[in-house]
Amino acid sequence: GFRHDTVTFWGAFSANETALRGVLMRFSNTVVVVDAGGECARLFAEMIDAEVGVMGIRGTAETVTALCPHLHKYQISSHEESLYMALRQPPLYQSPALPLARPALASDLERMVALYAVAGTMYRSRANLQPKIGRERAFVVEEEATRFRPARIVSSALMNVEGKAAGMIGGVFTLPEARGKGYAAACVTALSLDLQRDGKCPTLFYENPVAGRVYTRIGFEGVGRWRLLFLVPKKGVQRL
Repeated sequence: GFRHDTVTFWGAFSANETALRGVLMRFSNTVVVVDAGGECARLFAEMIDAEVGVMGIRGTAETVTALCPHLHKYQISSHEESLYMALRQPPLYQSPALPLARPALASDLERMVALYAVAGTMYRSRANLQPKIGRERAFVVEEEATRFRPARIVSSALMNVEGKAAGMIGGVFTLPEARGKGYAAACVTALSLDLQRDGKCPTLFYENPVAGRVYTRIGFEGVGRWRLLFLVPKKGVQRL
């Protein structure tokens, strides 16, 4: 294993150490597991059991399901299903609100903090948002001030992870009272076009069927089903 910034990586290799069979990554209290349909399940479970403070496991449904029976120090408290999607072509649909979507600026930080403070599971902290605004990819829609309130950020989409060939879009959220105007589709499309201009494939996860219909309309296609398991330590197991 090795550590890069805040992520620790482990590799599972074949017996002669010439082929990489799987990868396990730990970021904060969550691990991500990748292999060919569960072939590293027993080894991944041993590695997770050896870690302290793991609260979630994410991976394809096949990989995550296969390792569950081999966990001895953690048990599953609940789970969520997500569909992984990719946009392999130019957007098929562009919301009429697309011209309103613009890159987030440093001056938007306080209003974006306020937006995500009411975003529930989409919550993003100030520490998470600050490096994404102005330096990384994040798009917002702003509604102008009225007699009753100041101008505000009502919708946003930002980059969770970006690599050489693809980018993972996340944080797609619109204030409830501003929904139905195409703002989320505009932010996702603008961010996707920005990635594609750099030769990268936009990708994302979703759980909400309404969001899934929006992404499908834009042109995203399903790639695979992912599962997130929430863990708690088994009672009676002493962790050192």
